Amino acid sequence: MNRHPAPTFQRTDAQCNLCGTGMHLEAGEACPLCASTPPQRVMRSVFQALPHGLLAQRTLAPAPGPHGLDERWFAGRATPADLALADRAGAIDALDNLSARGVVYLDGDGGAIGALLALNCAPCSVIAMDVAEPGGGARQRATLLLRDPADAARWLPWLQAWHGPGAVAASVVEDPFAALRTELAVWQAEQRECSFWWRDDDLVADSPALRRLAALSQRHDAPVLVAVIPAQADAELASASAGGMPTLVFCQHGWGHINHAGAGQPNSEFGPERDAHDAEADLARGGERMRALFGERFMPVMVPPWNKLSPALAARLPALGLGGVSQYLAEPHAPVAGLVRVDTHLDIVDWRNGAGVREPAALVERLVAILQMRRNGQLREPIGVLSHHRVMLDGTWRFLDQLLAVTAGFSCVRWLHPRDVFQGMTSMIQTEAQCAA
Repeated sequence: MNRHPAPTFQRTDAQCNLCGTGMHLEAGEACPLCASTPPQRVMRSVFQALPHGLLAQRTLAPAPGPHGLDERWFAGRATPADLALADRAGAIDALDNLSARGVVYLDGDGGAIGALLALNCAPCSVIAMDVAEPGGGARQRATLLLRDPADAARWLPWLQAWHGPGAVAASVVEDPFAALRTELAVWQAEQRECSFWWRDDDLVADSPALRRLAALSQRHDAPVLVAVIPAQADAELASASAGGMPTLVFCQHGWGHINHAGAGQPNSEFGPERDAHDAEADLARGGERMRALFGERFMPVMVPPWNKLSPALAARLPALGLGGVSQYLAEPHAPVAGLVRVDTHLDIVDWRNGAGVREPAALVERLVAILQMRRNGQLREPIGVLSHHRVMLDGTWRFLDQLLAVTAGFSCVRWLHPRDVFQGMTSMIQTEAQCAA
């Protein structure tokens, strides 16, 4: 039974709904008596439409603050100065601070804000409004973000009755990780161990992004194999990474990350077009540089730039002191004696969109498909996640953080140390460390 039947209202827009002045206001004008802005008046109108029973944990009583905005309507750090967030990125921050029954009010396009939240793995319910501004009559866009979808369903008819059915619409930003949780629940029920590992490419120098990578790795206890470009590596990198980055180990990312492919061919530094002598010389120089920089923190694993490596050069890697190689899923290869190959499978950066943010739901869909391949015996190696700290945008960092958090909720998941991933290299690693010493 519906406890809140469809309401009917009689109201007037001929006055400021915050101070009561009857003066007509021009579009976008602040009230001359109380200095309220159009977004503040629209927000007040939004909450005036809701009966007290729907504002549990909030109040309809006027607040002592400016314009009658009551901070108790909101959760987290929201204050009257924070309520109208013109910057859409502020929606993500505000949503992170919401309690389970919290609500955030924003001025702006609800559709665009919802799309931004979806791209940033921020599930919630969105009520988008295009309504008349009290006191002025101009149209204003406003958006409510609610944690609890049941609240959104209860609020919608009241807002539509107050502002008109065509002016208010609700939508849901789905949790992109729901399918992953379902798949991991199957692994757990079948008592299987689900192994992941993490590789990050293109390290050349200490930076805030590198420190963010190290902090994320340490917080989630997920070690990272970081591929360093030897020719570009800063001389201070070794000392900068030595102290507070215990979960990072380092491997060789080619030599200079320089494209030697011919016109019209996929980029590669060590493809079949390279002179074999020159290619081997570059790899040898790269190995020497890595050992000099990192000593025992260097793992003799070759990550070819652009994931391209000629079969002939792959066969020579063990003789060059490189006992492991890591490329990307589906790159062709043949087994090489003395060489352990473990690839990555999920690149979280959208390279087709200028190193932008991939759609989280699409990434999760791919990851679930890979997990199912692994569970069905079509893939036998641990699942590798590939990141590029130097270019990642906040949405990509957020996806990675939430991926690590979601997997931490399942006892069947284990994030492997790179030394365990390339465990067949144990004796070679020990030999190389002794040589470096």
